[in-house]
Amino acid sequence: MAVHTLYRLLSKEFFTDIFTSENLTGLRTGLKLQDFDFLFFTIDYEPNYLEALKIITKIGVEPLSSKRARPILIAGGAAVSSNPFPLLPFFDLLCIGEAEVIIPEIVENFDNFDLGAFKEKTWAIMENKKEGERVYLSNLNLSESFSAFYSPDSTFKMNLVELSRSCPSKCRFCLLSYNHLPPRWLPVQKYKEMIEQFPENSDIGLVGGSVLDHPQIREIINISQKFKIINPSSIKIDIKIIDVLEHLKKKGLNSITIAPETGSERLRKRINKKITNGEIIEFVKAIEALKFKNLKMYFMIGLPFETEEDIKETNSLIEQIRQHFTGKIELTFSIFVPKPHTPFQYEPFIEKEELNKRLRLLKIPEGVKAHIGSYKGALIQTIFSRGGEELGFAMLESLLKGKDILKIFDYKNLLFDEQTVKSLPFNRINSGVNPNFFLRELEKAQKGIITPYCNPEICRACGVCEDLQNFRSSKKVE
Repeated sequence: MAVHTLYRLLSKEFFTDIFTSENLTGLRTGLKLQDFDFLFFTIDYEPNYLEALKIITKIGVEPLSSKRARPILIAGGAAVSSNPFPLLPFFDLLCIGEAEVIIPEIVENFDNFDLGAFKEKTWAIMENKKEGERVYLSNLNLSESFSAFYSPDSTFKMNLVELSRSCPSKCRFCLLSYNHLPPRWLPVQKYKEMIEQFPENSDIGLVGGSVLDHPQIREIINISQKFKIINPSSIKIDIKIIDVLEHLKKKGLNSITIAPETGSERLRKRINKKITNGEIIEFVKAIEALKFKNLKMYFMIGLPFETEEDIKETNSLIEQIRQHFTGKIELTFSIFVPKPHTPFQYEPFIEKEELNKRLRLLKIPEGVKAHIGSYKGALIQTIFSRGGEELGFAMLESLLKGKDILKIFDYKNLLFDEQTVKSLPFNRINSGVNPNFFLRELEKAQKGIITPYCNPEICRACGVCEDLQNFRSSKKVE
């Protein structure tokens, strides 16, 4: 689970600390969570709604906000910004958008904390305010998104810097891209300031949706020479960045991770993935020539418009890659989850029988390791992406009675009924993207038409960048 920040208010003096799901006391003070007046949760992954509720009940805090005075529970993060409503019975304040804009407005009200003060905040979701608009930091020069503390519970054992937000590719299934628009890049000077705190000969991870698309990525690599390994979180399949990968290889990077999503060029156009199989093979040949040892690839099963022929073409692509790459190859097949606030938001979730039929068509070459995503895990993601307050109460019942959430909550209408999905609570959240843009993108997907890369300097097609001049939140950070 993600790291969370919490605050304690004592005689108008603020004590801050950090906790994780593995360590339910403050890492700095050693205080118990229930001793703090404010608990802040960052939830980036829908199944962690249940994990957050487990923490609340485990420390003995009354879970229902209607019956609780203290502590005040506040949550944000990518999942909350997408669909906060399953958490509404438990959290006093749910935040839609990016913390740099929202946290200062919360802190302003700490002295005489009154939830009523947030009724006028467009980003706020509360029991008596169930509509909201996403806010975002337009200038990443004001970001402080880097490793500021270290914990043995950390997933990544390296220094991290967020280099970008969103992704210009706008794949039609991708929540990370759409719910963080517009694409933004960390200024090089700000990056220099951030990495000054990190020790020499340590490892650094460059975090973002498409970090090697950064306009100054070569300069960033050049000023990162004090690090032992420079590890980007995502790599676009593009032969034009091979020189960058060569530098990263010299700095100790041995593994490349790419996401073809499918071996079918027809299906790739429908999901707005602008790459051909020929370009993928050329890219693989190039990383083979650079002597990378490991190649990890992400594919998806159950995408809209997918056919049996598409899966056979995926088999063919994997076989060709095996012929051109002599190192270790590892594949992950994720099950498509229709995410809110994307062009595929109302698409049905694949039924298990149909999924198994498609999985039986997969042919994995000898010596290639493959992981198949959990159907139950994808099912829970879909339910939590689409559910409302009734799902929240079912979560609490499942915890208190020790029962599987899927056995006590009637979820079938959330999966396949398009009309039901269009009326679900997540539609009350305005991500900034014009709903007509989603409809146009779905029509283009049906026809296999590609949408060009997002360019905020010249494009106003989706509607998000109109807010750069006329931002609808109560307070914009410039």
